[in-house]
Amino acid sequence: MQPTQRTDEVPFHLTGAFAPVFEERTDRDLTVIGELPPDLCGTYVRNGPNPRSGTSPAWFAGDGMLHAVRFEGGRARGYRNRWIRGPYAPNTNVVRHAGRILSLVEARLPVEVSADLETVGPYDFGGVLARSMTAHPKICPRTGELLFFAYGAEPPHLTFYRADARGEVVQSTPIDVPKATYLHDFAITARCAVFYDLPVLVSSFKSPAPFAWDDGYRARIGIVPRDGRDEDVRWFDVAPCTISHTVNAFEDGDTVVLDAIRAPRLFTPHALYRYTFDLRTGKVAEETLDPRFVDFPRVHPAFQGAAYRDAYAVELCDFARGGFGRTRLHKYDVARGTSVVHDFGSGQMPGEAVVAPRPDATAEDDAWVLLFVHDDRGPSALVVLDAQRFDGDPVATVRLPCRVPFGFHGAWLPDGA
Repeated sequence: MQPTQRTDEVPFHLTGAFAPVFEERTDRDLTVIGELPPDLCGTYVRNGPNPRSGTSPAWFAGDGMLHAVRFEGGRARGYRNRWIRGPYAPNTNVVRHAGRILSLVEARLPVEVSADLETVGPYDFGGVLARSMTAHPKICPRTGELLFFAYGAEPPHLTFYRADARGEVVQSTPIDVPKATYLHDFAITARCAVFYDLPVLVSSFKSPAPFAWDDGYRARIGIVPRDGRDEDVRWFDVAPCTISHTVNAFEDGDTVVLDAIRAPRLFTPHALYRYTFDLRTGKVAEETLDPRFVDFPRVHPAFQGAAYRDAYAVELCDFARGGFGRTRLHKYDVARGTSVVHDFGSGQMPGEAVVAPRPDATAEDDAWVLLFVHDDRGPSALVVLDAQRFDGDPVATVRLPCRVPFGFHGAWLPDGA
């Protein structure tokens, strides 16, 4: 396995599976091992840092590059990768809503791209969005709304937005928090939004290391009706921590349940964690669901903000030894408290997975799981797993023409949606 640990000369994010590529490609008719489902029709696209110069001060600081594989009629029609053009290149996530594909990073405006990944330009929702947008917006599967927020060093430090299914912003609500804190993600339920006001303070987004832990800052989580105002927020004190990513949240009678990837301090291993907020009594219960260092969680898109069972996450197996050289994929049954592992073997480094529901599926795991897998011995692959046979052999493995660096977040863009 190529080294991915930090050395005195080269940081981990510029070596091994993380090292940038320097060529934009368009390749047709990819080789497939196995058999692609004929009704898997759409495009898988993933974002990630890929510095044009070959160097960057931190993993999250590199120029954004999108990588996409197109599926149609039981074939892998092609692979394409493109840098985001412009004065800044969002490198964290990608979302499609109201016919627009947006490349995202939390410190800047979104950048719209075409279906061929060509840069269209910055997008501000018709002038409504003034400075930035979270890299983790949520699409409500029941209303088609896009829910998102902006945060920053200047007041108001947090603003909550709702855009309707047509992409028109119908709500912009400042939420009062004492200081700018690191707010990478949030959660939604059928009726609420959930925000994290935790002891990781933001000094300036202009710095390559803008975050600092503050032992004196109060740790709390706020729950607000999706159409509510600042005065409607219910704040719950929690144990000091930082939350990297949301798994999911849902309502259960008078309680709100939040599953998230949580660490007790900044830059320490994350675990799968559950909060249960009692809206009647104001009390909160906290518990660890899995102590292993996992991150990059995903759920079935139709279960976003609703009671669910299945979650998928990447285990970063080597973090405790100071590196990122080995990963494996978990499927959790959060109702039973169990998990199944898909280990791709030596030299194989899976990244974040996305869930592609089968057409007309009724079961939550009647779906395919798609992800890029880095291979130390050569080009990367896109792997398709059957969610119901998660630890079994892949349904199909698409051989890619090049290496795809280990990156951040992606999306399944089904045809006709």
